[in-house]
Amino acid sequence: MKNNSLSEISNYIKDNDDYLIIGHIDPDGDAVGSIMAYKFLLNSLNKSAKILLHSDISSKYKMVFKYLKNNDYYVCTTNSNLNKLDDFSNAIVLDTANLERLGQYKKYINKKYIINIDHHQDNSRFGNLNYVNAENSAVGMIIYKQLQFLNVDIKKELGTAIALAVLADTGSLKYPNSDPDSFRLIADLKEKGIDIVEINRFLGSYPSVKYLKMLAEALHNIQVDKTDRIAWLVLSNQEIKNIKINIEEINNLVNYPRDIRGIEVGISFIEKKQDFIDISFRSHSYLDVSKIAHKFGGGGHPRAAGTKVEGSLNKVIKDVLDEVKRNV
Repeated sequence: MKNNSLSEISNYIKDNDDYLIIGHIDPDGDAVGSIMAYKFLLNSLNKSAKILLHSDISSKYKMVFKYLKNNDYYVCTTNSNLNKLDDFSNAIVLDTANLERLGQYKKYINKKYIINIDHHQDNSRFGNLNYVNAENSAVGMIIYKQLQFLNVDIKKELGTAIALAVLADTGSLKYPNSDPDSFRLIADLKEKGIDIVEINRFLGSYPSVKYLKMLAEALHNIQVDKTDRIAWLVLSNQEIKNIKINIEEINNLVNYPRDIRGIEVGISFIEKKQDFIDISFRSHSYLDVSKIAHKFGGGGHPRAAGTKVEGSLNKVIKDVLDEVKRNV
């Protein structure tokens, strides 16, 4: 499929109306920041737009949701009637490598004219218009660059959403994908009055006491292989049940094994449901973890990837570690 230019996509945005905005299931900060930024962008252009959410994350991300009204977004549930959204002709899909990552919305979005904007190298270019650039640190960076084609000024709500997206996907400018453009973007937003400190404080904070108890359990389970290059942690479904934590709070655990000095690749195995394991990979300098994730039905970036695998927890751990050891 053709990769369109930001100019082409911007011209379509200007000439049309009625947009649904959506990111992938289990959204990270880049997905959340990007969909919010696009909503604020379209508001500036006086376009009709509604955000589609897989779950209600409004309380978690108050820093951006405070700029929205309740009817600006729609939360999908098992009883949702998506026909209510038939008036919208177009869908803007952000930070999503393929339609499968849209969950319950997939069949509905597939009926729309799709604008696909992403930075995952394995994006399937499923849109009618596609802009995929893996050299950008975050989709928030792509949106920031698109503003020049749309003549949109950066107001507080838009700047906050873009900063959230970029800071989340660069680890507050600590990850290897933190290129000079990422630093310039954050400096520009800081000069425009965006509270970068507040966003970093949010990204680095813990959501609850239960999260800390869960983290203690997960850290207790960390292991390192004989080469001291691979580290991983495990959290079983039973451990999660014992702590009684909300599943949606469990994220970013992979950073802890990855950040052990001397480690090349960190892995987290989180059994969110019995025999259903959420696996995340992070690497520092040379291992392309997206290739590992692909072998288990997932994907992502060279330094950050993930997948979900059904099977016995111990067997899944062994199979994944055997594959990683063959490549490290």
